Amino acid sequence: MAVLRFSYDGTGDSAGTLDDPGRSKAWVDSIVEAVGVLRSVGVDRVGGVGMRLGATLLTNALTALDQRLDSVVLWDPCVSGHEFVRYQQALMGTLPGEPVVDETGFDTPGYFFTSSLADDLRGLEIVPPRHPAVPVLVLTRPDRPTRRLERALADGPIEWAEALGQEVLLDVPPLSAEVPRSTIATITEWVSTSLGGPESPVALPADLAHPSAVVGVDAEGRTVRERVIRLGEIGLFAIATEPERGGSGPWMVFLNVATEHHIGPGRQWVELARRWAHHGLRSVRVDFSGVGDSPVRPTQAENVTYAPEWLDDLKVISAGLSPDSPSDVAWIGLCSGGYGALEASLLVGARGAYVFNPSFSSTSMNKGSAEADPRRRAFRPYPVPLVRLSKKHGRTAAMIWRACQQVVVGLAPLAVPASAVRADVDVLLICGPDDAGPLRDSRYWRWWGEARLRRTGRFELVVVPALDHVLLFSEGRRPAVEVLTDHVLNRYGDGSRSEAAGPSNPARSQTSPGREPAPAPAAVSTGPESSRGDRHPNAPAAT
Repeated sequence: MAVLRFSYDGTGDSAGTLDDPGRSKAWVDSIVEAVGVLRSVGVDRVGGVGMRLGATLLTNALTALDQRLDSVVLWDPCVSGHEFVRYQQALMGTLPGEPVVDETGFDTPGYFFTSSLADDLRGLEIVPPRHPAVPVLVLTRPDRPTRRLERALADGPIEWAEALGQEVLLDVPPLSAEVPRSTIATITEWVSTSLGGPESPVALPADLAHPSAVVGVDAEGRTVRERVIRLGEIGLFAIATEPERGGSGPWMVFLNVATEHHIGPGRQWVELARRWAHHGLRSVRVDFSGVGDSPVRPTQAENVTYAPEWLDDLKVISAGLSPDSPSDVAWIGLCSGGYGALEASLLVGARGAYVFNPSFSSTSMNKGSAEADPRRRAFRPYPVPLVRLSKKHGRTAAMIWRACQQVVVGLAPLAVPASAVRADVDVLLICGPDDAGPLRDSRYWRWWGEARLRRTGRFELVVVPALDHVLLFSEGRRPAVEVLTDHVLNRYGDGSRSEAAGPSNPARSQTSPGREPAPAPAAVSTGPESSRGDRHPNAPAAT
């Protein structure tokens, strides 16, 4: 089967933002457009698969299509947009932190829903397929009541099945989600049967085979364009964002967060890339091998955080973007991606490493583990034998473990960015209080590192009081993103200061021994926190 995956208008890699008006209509129109694309390239039998709100939107799109679909799968559908919105708010109650809820809108996991968006979605209702000849499969969760859904879809012949595995896909933090493969197998078999028939040729025109699109226009009419590129012999998937006038400075490289794909947390990598392009910067959002849309290397397992193959990917990315000077790049990442940014700076060099809540240690990379690799330079191992000792022998060994942690782990974290600074890399660390703790408490920082690193003019540690680890809450996310943007644009943007200049924002919260950080600067929204179209329920999903 030929398959088309797409991002709704204003979500994922598509143009637009979540704040644009009329989102529910635009998303229905996106489905209609996607069906039209398939028919235009020679697909004569088309089916649709939608999950949660994507299923609700799919039923609405059926009435807007010129030609009926040949099969429909409604995967754990929302009866209404109101149900979807309520579920997003309920998810926030399962997460540690204080979500923003006011007259302008409210937080959902990783995104901010404006009041107008919420009102628009609340008006959306699932509708029964109107054509009786269209086969419909509805999959429902065995742990949820289905009476309202059965009443809403009372008309027409419908097959019912169980949507197994939804609790580990949707009811967990995004980075812990698991793909429900048994349900996918059920859907695949059913769609294959319902769409069975003779093969027909499919021919992609050039504009689809090598896509490029205008995704933004500034006040002066200058455009921002994006295109799909492939890096290295393996063909790592990346999307390049470039201003109309070609761009200047180093390539800004946005790395995966764990095994999430290239749009970043809450679509932040997309928003930042397009915003910075209006200031003359060029960037790429890239998927590591085995993640997102990139291929898998021989013998490599998919979706493994800290995979050793990623070390090879870093070289491929820098050489592919800047073959004459592989170090003429700047790396941006969060958590494991932040580790990758610092690792890349030490492994292949860089102009800058800009990191949210970096991770320097993980037991999965310790000696003897599958992810262990002697090439790692930014990794600081936990002394696992002492961890086991403390568990086995109790309080005395725990005190030994604590002392070791203070000496080894406490010294280690700041030594990593210090190594990058010594290699002439501009380093900015943006941390929440919890993630800043090991850095601020580090003996390296207190005894020697602070003054020396700051004097270089290439190091800054910024603590944003309300910032959570994975940027789920807007109260911390927005000022943190502004700190990064301010720093990057002052370094490399149009009219930027000298690259050797010091920090550009005196209001920033810089750490210092014995002093609590000053309040973070007031946040000016970098743009809407837009939905992504991957595994988490915060974005509608349809194929």
